[in-house]
Amino acid sequence: MKRILVIKACGSAAEPHECAGICDQAELYGLESICIEIKNNDELEGALYTNGKFDYVYLSAHGNEDCFSSEDEQVNMLWTDFAELLCSTDCMKEDCILMLSCCRGGLMQVAYTLFYSCSHISYVIGPRQSLSSVDMSICFGVFLYNNVIRRTDPVVACEKIKYATEQRFSCYDRQEEEINIESYFNAGRLYDIYEKVCLGKS
Repeated sequence: MKRILVIKACGSAAEPHECAGICDQAELYGLESICIEIKNNDELEGALYTNGKFDYVYLSAHGNEDCFSSEDEQVNMLWTDFAELLCSTDCMKEDCILMLSCCRGGLMQVAYTLFYSCSHISYVIGPRQSLSSVDMSICFGVFLYNNVIRRTDPVVACEKIKYATEQRFSCYDRQEEEINIESYFNAGRLYDIYEKVCLGKS
């Protein structure tokens, strides 16, 4: 049986309904769902260590291009640290799909940072703009239906979200992006050297 881990890390009033809906829909489709609420970074690490391996990991939080957090900021983690935690806890099955219910979770730099920091992450999907819990629930529901029930490739299942809701989501496939990931980070390192050497910035 395939499994999904739903992590409630946002703390918003609508979050319990969003996450319960995702868990219910997953179970309707034959997935085993584990839904956990975390209050700080340590609880997140403990939850990833103790619940086994998953085919889907769903993260509900506030987010930007650098990190994600809860409303009270007791949960506050860089994407690099999250990726390293996913790797060290060995909580992902092969071809695991990371579903980011966070504002800007579908940005290229977020996906590339996660891929670069953990070689075990296969797919990253998320919205490219700020959305409500209502939007997240409907959009990720469309994705799950297409990926689980219709057995559609994750990238194509993500494209179905736009057709159904007119919301912009992106799904990144590690194997397709491998060359781009290296180029992206090599360009960043070269610019850091340029700043230090040519612009005199420390």
